[in-house]
Amino acid sequence: MKWPNVLKVFRWEFFKNVKSPVFLITTLTIPLFMLLAGGISYYASTGISQEESQVAVIDETGEFFPYLETNLANSPVKVSLHDSTQREQLAEKVEARELNGYLIFTPENVQSGMIDYYVSDAKEVNIGALSNVVQTALTFYRMEKIGMTAEQISLATAPVIINPRSLSGEEFSVAAMVAPVFFAVVLIIAVMVSGQVLMYGVLKEKRNRIIEILLSSVTALELLVGKIIGFGLLGLLQIGIWLAVGLAAAARYFDIGQIGMSPAELIPILLFFIGGYVMYAALFAAMGATMKDAEGGSQTQGLVVLIPMIPMFASGAIVMSPNALWVKILSYIPIFTPATMLMRIGATNLPWWELASTFVVLMLGVAFFIYLGARIFSRGLLQFERTISFKEMGKMMRKNY
Repeated sequence: MKWPNVLKVFRWEFFKNVKSPVFLITTLTIPLFMLLAGGISYYASTGISQEESQVAVIDETGEFFPYLETNLANSPVKVSLHDSTQREQLAEKVEARELNGYLIFTPENVQSGMIDYYVSDAKEVNIGALSNVVQTALTFYRMEKIGMTAEQISLATAPVIINPRSLSGEEFSVAAMVAPVFFAVVLIIAVMVSGQVLMYGVLKEKRNRIIEILLSSVTALELLVGKIIGFGLLGLLQIGIWLAVGLAAAARYFDIGQIGMSPAELIPILLFFIGGYVMYAALFAAMGATMKDAEGGSQTQGLVVLIPMIPMFASGAIVMSPNALWVKILSYIPIFTPATMLMRIGATNLPWWELASTFVVLMLGVAFFIYLGARIFSRGLLQFERTISFKEMGKMMRKNY
């Protein structure tokens, strides 16, 4: 393999596709949609939490209302005390939207904790903030009723926070836990976007007979490796832009300087991510060389995308039991190694030998799929009028085929 030829293919693929409308539209629209969806969700939730509401209270205990009023002092929920004889008038006001609803407290439901809140439509009501405040007020009321002092109440209601601390003294890092899972998700997105472009690019060159001209100047292996490097950097450029936009947006809401990661935490994540991307890109390119049209390619692409997603389907079990035997076995199957290991890295501290051994397995998988892709490239690219079967792919692995 001649690296100057590989670099020529890389430059041609990279600069051709980086200027393409599909790449530009995908790169720009996805972060815009993400920002739009996140912004709408944030402002909608903020608006709901800050929206002022009027709630009437019927206190048949004669004692509870002051506790509720004190706890709602700084809340957008405004309460007013009413007599039990005014239930019909309150119901009319709720139906007329003059009140959001009314609460009834009796000695029985204060004891049981089952509080009735009457509203116009129970499906529309959001009781999150109100429920928390009522629960807090009811707790203080009950404690005082059983004779607890203010100091005892303060001690009993003090929050409990569990801080995980490693015996080694290493501090807990949210970024070290979230980043690997984030990269596993990004790997799937990158495979879906860049891998699809790579496969359809091969299909297009094959159908237009451009591949004949290319193979007269470079070998199949040089063409494959050049394409993988070109589309790999395209994918990393795309992900870098998305990440920059995401961090810029996140910086407006919290201090992103607190989520820094050390090189020891970041390097394994990047190695498994890049290795997985190269392996799946080689698989996409090889599949593109076996197809005769885009219709067959779309079905094959769905199967290839499904492979890295299989560990994601079991992500809950993997994160909860990252050292289970079946998870370790999955880590040593090359096509599942990237996503599985990224999730395990985020869920637990893995020994160096396990990181090294699974990465070696991944590199063997990368080498195998590049070899497979080169064999299929050299024998399948010039078969323009038909789709190559799996049986024929097996034959292509033999040197004498």
